[in-house]
Amino acid sequence: MTTPNIDLEHLLASAPDGILIADEKGEIVLTNEQVSRIFGYEREELIGRPVELLMPEARREAHVLHRERYFEKPTTRPMGLHLDLVGRRKDGEEFPVEISLSPFVSDGRRLVTAVIRDVSERRRLERERERLRTELETERERHRIGMDLHDGIMQAIYAVGLTLELAAEDLAANPEEARANMERAIDQLHGVVRDIRSYIFDLRPREYTGDLGPAVANLAAEFRQNSQIETLVDVGADLGGVPDEVGVALYHVTHEALSNVRRHARARSVLVGLERNGGTLRLRVSDDGRGFDPTAERGQTHRGLRNIATRVAAAGGTLEVKSAPGAGTTIIVEVPLPESPA
Repeated sequence: MTTPNIDLEHLLASAPDGILIADEKGEIVLTNEQVSRIFGYEREELIGRPVELLMPEARREAHVLHRERYFEKPTTRPMGLHLDLVGRRKDGEEFPVEISLSPFVSDGRRLVTAVIRDVSERRRLERERERLRTELETERERHRIGMDLHDGIMQAIYAVGLTLELAAEDLAANPEEARANMERAIDQLHGVVRDIRSYIFDLRPREYTGDLGPAVANLAAEFRQNSQIETLVDVGADLGGVPDEVGVALYHVTHEALSNVRRHARARSVLVGLERNGGTLRLRVSDDGRGFDPTAERGQTHRGLRNIATRVAAAGGTLEVKSAPGAGTTIIVEVPLPESPA
C-alpha cells in the first residue's frame, strides 16, 4: 500500500477546528483559516505575533509564565485543566474555548500545535439544559410541597380549629379544660408556623452571589431561623479563588442537603463545614438525625441525594454519604480546584 502525498496546507484548511503552531517564545508560526474565522484576524496579522494576542489582556502576563513552564516539560494534553479558558477576538469580544496542546520538533526548533475550538454554542446549550432541568426540579418540588401543605399543614390547622372549638364549648362550664385546650392549640400553631417557615426556605429562589463562604454561612443562618434546628457553621477563612461553576454547584448542594435534613432527618443539630485543603475544596453537612441505609433502594420521591450527586458530578467532584439508622447522616463533597486562577 502506497503512502498518499498529503498536502499540509489542504490538511490544515480542511480541519474543523482552529489549528495554530507557535514556537517556544510564543510567536505564531502557522495558522489555518479556522483560526481566522474564530478570532477575526487575517493570517498575515497573526504570523510572528505572540499567542497572547488571542487572550484577554488580564490573562496575558500569567500565560507567559505558564507557557515557559510548559516548554520545560512539554506533553500532549488539554490546556488549562479544570480552568475555564477564554479567547479574545479582534473586536475585543471574549468567548469560551477549549485548547489541546501537542509539542513537536522541526528543523531543530521546539514547536507546539494548539487545536482551538470555540465552545460558545455548546456552553449556551449547557446553560439552557441546566435551566430546563432546574425548572423541572422546581416544578416537582412545588408539587411535593403542595401535597405536603395539603396533607400536613391543612390537617394541622384543621386540628387547631377543633381544639379551639372544644375550648369554646368548655369556656363557661369547665374553664380549666378550656385553658388546657387553648394552650394545646397554641403549641399546635407554633408547630404549623415552624413548618411553614421551613417550606419558605425550600421555595425561596436561590441566587448565588459569587462569594461561596458568606453565601453558605448565610444559607445556614436562614436554615437555623426557619427550621429552629441548632445549626453550626465552620467556614474556612481563606477559600482562595473558587470558579463560579463550582461555587454555584456547592451552594445548591448545601441548600439541598439542608432541605433533606429538614424533611427527613428529625435532627436536633446540624454542622455545615467548608474548607480548602491544598487544591481541594471540601463541603461537609452533618446531622444527628435518624439516619438511613445508604445502600437501600430509594423510590422516585427521594430526589434530594440524586440532585446532589448530579451537581457534584457536573462540578467534577466526588460525593460520599455516611449514614446508618439512628446514627445521623454526613454528606462530604470534594471538588478539585486549580492552583492558580490565571
